[in-house]
Formats: sequence, C-alpha cells, structure tokens
Amino acid sequence: FTVLPQAITNGPATFQRVINHILVPARWKYALAYIDDVIIYSKTFEEHLSHLNEICTILKNAQFRLNPDKCEIARTGTDYLGHNIKNGEIRPSPHNINGLLNTRLPQTADEACKFVKAAEYYREFIPNFSQIAEPLRKFVPTTRTQQKKGQKTMITLTNEEIKAFKKLKNYLTTDLVLRLPNNRFPFKMQTDASDEGIGAVLLQIYPDGDRPIACLSKKFTQAQRKWSPMEQECYAFVCTSDKWHNYLSRIKFTWEADHKVLTQLNQKAQINKRCKRWRLKILEYDFKVKCIPGLTNSPIIAVVETRAMRLRNKTSNDI
Repeated sequence: FTVLPQAITNGPATFQRVINHILVPARWKYALAYIDDVIIYSKTFEEHLSHLNEICTILKNAQFRLNPDKCEIARTGTDYLGHNIKNGEIRPSPHNINGLLNTRLPQTADEACKFVKAAEYYREFIPNFSQIAEPLRKFVPTTRTQQKKGQKTMITLTNEEIKAFKKLKNYLTTDLVLRLPNNRFPFKMQTDASDEGIGAVLLQIYPDGDRPIACLSKKFTQAQRKWSPMEQECYAFVCTSDKWHNYLSRIKFTWEADHKVLTQLNQKAQINKRCKRWRLKILEYDFKVKCIPGLTNSPIIAVVETRAMRLRNKTSNDI
C-alpha cells in the first residue's frame, strides 16, 4: 500500500501512531492530535502564529495536506471531541447535550444502552455518575451475543430506572463546567465513600472559590461493600490518586474526607494489612488531611447544585 486503506481494523491506531511521531517536536508543548484532528494552543496571538507556522511546516514536510474548509484558525474557543473549550473552561458540546435531553424514555434495551453510553462520555462532569446510572446498567450488554439478542428487546422501566433516567437528564440541564488545571492555584481533592461506591472531585482553590477540575465515581463490588468504613475511604483515595496522578504527584494538596479515622493513617494506628499496603501508596503523596462532616462534604452535591441554583436564578431574572 502507498496510502492507508479505508475500513481496516488497525487503521485508526496506525494513523494515530504516525501523526504522534510526526508531531513529536510540538506534542504536549503546544499541539495535540486525535487521529486527524490536530489542536494547537498558545498563550498569545503572536505565539500562536509561530506555532501555526511550525505545525504547517511539519505537516508539509511529512506530505500531509489540510482541508481549509475544515480548519479553524485563531479562535478563542473551539469544539473538540464533543467538548467546548473556551477561556480556560471545558463544557460538554451543546449539540451533544441537546441530543441527550431530547431522548425519549427508552422503549427497548438498545435505546437504554445507547443513552447510558452517551451520558457516560460526560461522566467527568457528573458527580456520582456510577451510582446514579446503576439502575440502567443492566441494559448494557457485556458480550457481543447479548448485544445482538438485546437490541430489539422491548422493556418497561421500573420506577427506580425512570428516576435514574430523569436524574441523569436533570444533571445535563445544569451548567456543567470544568476548569483547565492551573498550577498557580493549590489543588484540593474531596472523596466520599458509601456502601454503594465512591465519589470524588478534584478542585482548585481560586480567590473567588473552589473550581472543579474533574469528577470521578465508581461502584463497589459485593466484596468491597463488606469493607470497613476506613478501608472504603482509603480505597477512595487510592483510586482517585491513581486517576489524577499527573495532577497530584510532586505537589502539596489537601485531601478532604468525612471519616476521622483517616487522620490516624500517619500515626501508629491498628489497621489491617490491606490498609497498611495502601498507606505506603498514600504516603507517596504530599498532602494534609482535613475531615469534614458528611453533610458538608460536597463533591457530590454542592458543585452541581450551586451551578443549578445560579442557572435557575438567571432564568427567573430573564423571565
């Protein structure tokens, strides 16, 4: 082959590897690529012109051609991979959100599956997504055979499933926004564990208040539900720190949780072997623990509800 054939299985991976190799001088410095979508980011307009010239030169030398009709140049904001990026903030693409909001109550297992999977793409914007979407998870096939059998299976949602469906759509109507990380401001991680799973949010402390960077949630297995509260809270830290390692490593941050036993991690407390192993991993990070009461531990509730309240106030004022 002299060009990459269409519709072959390893085509996307091969192209991604090629474009990553070509953009090595600029990759992660001022340019990124997802297959054939290249995004260039700069701090100033003059710097942006220089970056554009360098990327165009790199692509020209590699004999890549650009389609001018599909290029956006010198924009303060852009839609990229279903996200709207502007002024240091990331929001879900309004077009995609409107599509989810216009989804009817699922009549088949396939419709329920598609809704959950589409909403899951924005799970970083929705605190406790795993727990909220759990009633609808049974419609997501785990094998190809189940997928073929369940495509046209008619279903009648239970009250719990309808509630989960409406709750997800409710969250999608709020002003979902995440901030791009800024190393000038301190980081704060809030975690919470229950019998059902864990929820967490990564924030940065700005002068005008805390701003969310990312949300995370995970459902417990049957075995994990039997863990002690301290084990569950420790697991919440281990899971979230693994996910956000690039943000939290080599910096000092605050860990907020609602379990006072966590303050004993740095002391010679009587803990089991699992927590001892996790303590070694936890102590790799530089942080201070702050215990806050459960009702005010707000990664799961306040971040979204505050923005929902602002949206309601704005709407009422407009009316």
